[in-house]
Amino acid sequence: MRRFFNILDNNNKNDTFITVQNAREDIIGELDAIIQYENHLSQTNDLKAKQTIFNIVKEEKHHVGELFGLLFSLDPESKEQFEKGLKEFNQD
Repeated sequence: MRRFFNILDNNNKNDTFITVQNAREDIIGELDAIIQYENHLSQTNDLKAKQTIFNIVKEEKHHVGELFGLLFSLDPESKEQFEKGLKEFNQD
């Protein structure tokens, strides 16, 4: 997984900052996994493989939701901006 943030380079940062950055990085990892699994899903006709991969994709999407919950609880501004963006999208 690519690393956008390195804890060892930020020893002077507080624990909340580090946890927020890690949550963002983990969200990226989960989204990358979803993309990979959905690509694999589209490349097979095996029903057992499709069902297995489909279930994994659902779990990964659930993880994204959990991580956004963590991010929003630690960084209320992120939640506020996310909600503003969603509202703007829904108005179009």
